[in-house]
Amino acid sequence: MFDQNNQVAQIIPMGVGGSVKNGINISLKNCLRALIYCFIQQGADATQTTFTLQQSTANAGSATGTGEKALTDNVEIYYNEDCALNNVLTRGTAAKSYETDVEQSRTKCVVFDVVPAACMDVAGGFDCIVVNTTDPGAANIAFVFAILEPKYAPMTTVFTD
Repeated sequence: MFDQNNQVAQIIPMGVGGSVKNGINISLKNCLRALIYCFIQQGADATQTTFTLQQSTANAGSATGTGEKALTDNVEIYYNEDCALNNVLTRGTAAKSYETDVEQSRTKCVVFDVVPAACMDVAGGFDCIVVNTTDPGAANIAFVFAILEPKYAPMTTVFTD
């Protein structure tokens, strides 16, 4: 069900590959959950792309988080390696990253279900999250955004600490 209090935050703007993509850190300190959607439009480039979650203590709104490190625990992952074929998300093995297949001419979707209290070092001040990717390939387009469930409404911006 749609909740008008939920927020949307862009992490990696839509763009053609050709280099590693470092996302924008967003603050989750006022969030109960973040559903992070990673899309890749695989063109005529058979490149495997890895989406990796990292946590940091500060620098929300920038591509370099302070003390950036891996999550403390795995998160639930759902994926669809061919969105034109169907709209079903398959539950994958919980992890901190996901690597797509190399099949061409497909739109692929990966969803990370992030609950900060369960997978981040919140006690150590790690309340920012980012998604970084390997080079998605010159003929491919990548895009990452998050749907955020706030602790309190209305939620302040996630692009500042």
